[in-house]
Amino acid sequence: MTFKTLIFIICSLFSLAVYAATDVENHIHKLPAKGTVALTFDDGPSKIYTPQILAILKKYNIKATFFMVGTNAKSHPDLVKQVLADGHAINSHSQTHPMLTKLNDAQLKWEVTEPTVIIYKITGKKIACLRYPFGASNEHVRTVIRTSGLVPVPMGFNSFDYDRPGTDKIVSWVLQNAYSGQVILLHDGYDKREQTVAALPRIIEGIKQKGLGFSQICVG
Repeated sequence: MTFKTLIFIICSLFSLAVYAATDVENHIHKLPAKGTVALTFDDGPSKIYTPQILAILKKYNIKATFFMVGTNAKSHPDLVKQVLADGHAINSHSQTHPMLTKLNDAQLKWEVTEPTVIIYKITGKKIACLRYPFGASNEHVRTVIRTSGLVPVPMGFNSFDYDRPGTDKIVSWVLQNAYSGQVILLHDGYDKREQTVAALPRIIEGIKQKGLGFSQICVG
C-alpha cells in the first residue's frame, strides 16, 4: 500500500464520520434516502469521459451528482449544460483542485467562490455544495465555505478509481462497500478514466442486485 493510498483511506474514514456530523445541513446537503446510494463524480467535466458517463447514467435512468472543477466547467460549458439537462445535480470541487488547507485566505476565498460564478453564468443556477479536493479540510476551510453560502461536503466512500487498479478491482471494492445511505466517489475528470467508465455499468447492476436504488445529494 502506498503512502498516498493510506492517506486517502484515512481521509475516507474521516469523511464518513463527517457525513453524520453535518446532518444539521441536510436541508441542502441531503444524505441518500433510505434504501439508496448516491453516485458522485469529481474533477470534470471532461470532453472524453463525461459524455460516456452521462450515456451510461441515461441508459439506467439514474441521476447522479457532479462536483465540477471550475476551470474545467469554464472550458466545457456545453457539457455543464448537458449534465444539468440530464437531470443531474451540479456542485463545486474548487476552482483548480488544490489542497485548500495549504492556501492563504485570499487564495482560499477565490477557490471557493469562483466556481459558483462560473457555473451560475453557464446554467443560471446557484450551486449548493463544495466538496473539498483530496478530502482535506479543517475548521477554517469549512467556515470559509459556509460563509460563502455553500455546504462543505466530504468525499464519502472512496472508490480509488483514480489509481486505475483495474476495472474488476474498482467494481469489487465499490460493491463490497455499497449499502443504504452510502455516498460513492468516482471520477469523470482529467486523464485515463477508461476503467471508471467500464466499471460503472457493473457497479450500477451490482447495486441494483443488492436491492438498493439511487438518489442524489446537494440538489439545492
